[in-house]
Amino acid sequence: MNATLPQNARVAYVSFHNNYNTMAVHLAFLGTGTCCATSRKPSATALSDGNEVLCVDFGGGAYHQIARLGRPLFNYRNISTVFLTHFHVDHISGLPDLLWGEMWDYTGRREDPITLVGPHGLKNFYEQRLLPFLGDYPMPFEVNIVELADGASYAGSFYTMVSYHLEHGEFSTGYLFVCGDARIAFTGDTAYCGNLVRLLGASSLAVMEWSIQDTSRHPGHLSADDVIRLLKEGALPKKMFANHLYLPADTTFEEQVARNRHVVAGFPVEFYFPVDGDVFENIIG
Repeated sequence: MNATLPQNARVAYVSFHNNYNTMAVHLAFLGTGTCCATSRKPSATALSDGNEVLCVDFGGGAYHQIARLGRPLFNYRNISTVFLTHFHVDHISGLPDLLWGEMWDYTGRREDPITLVGPHGLKNFYEQRLLPFLGDYPMPFEVNIVELADGASYAGSFYTMVSYHLEHGEFSTGYLFVCGDARIAFTGDTAYCGNLVRLLGASSLAVMEWSIQDTSRHPGHLSADDVIRLLKEGALPKKMFANHLYLPADTTFEEQVARNRHVVAGFPVEFYFPVDGDVFENIIG
């Protein structure tokens, strides 16, 4: 059964399904906000095949939010890997909670290793910023650090991944995950650039920032003008999840989503504007 979201409504759990899928992959939005103080948590997203969980970015509150989902598909104990698009605070501030919580979980300390994957600079970030913040406590499990150059690949139990250097500071990286029939892109924060077009063009579904809500340009972020340009170029896949919206003053999220839907109306792309806690099941197809 195919499920779609009406333009003026939101449901917490949506299932995409077809008859030729070879595997099931599920998508959860732990944080859809920005660094600004709103009701939305900073950037964090999770993918799961029902056994392994990977996260893309891990902003503040992500560790508790994944438990708050109450979904066996997204058991926090199954987090194996966290992919970081860059090292700005709103994309990494949940990592201390993750490592500290797994060290002291009253149901049993973590024993399985956890892997952090990211662009050049990850090792320095982990050793010079993250570990000192945790204090003088020995890590009871192994933390693997994997730095990726542009175009490098990485494989997990249910996916392979290729990295794309993007435009949001020196170390910004997007990811393309290949999971069975699905090719899922995550942009993180980025401006319009050639590698962004290539990343989105290779995907069948994408999670993309849409930070700037008017047609003005802003360094390192996408505006409505950029989204229109990508649509006109045919660079976007058929299913798009837009997040990381900076809201103009005196504008609610619902009001801004209505305006954004008007911007993309008439194009053959289905846009979703998820909120924290939304889960989309069986996204392949």
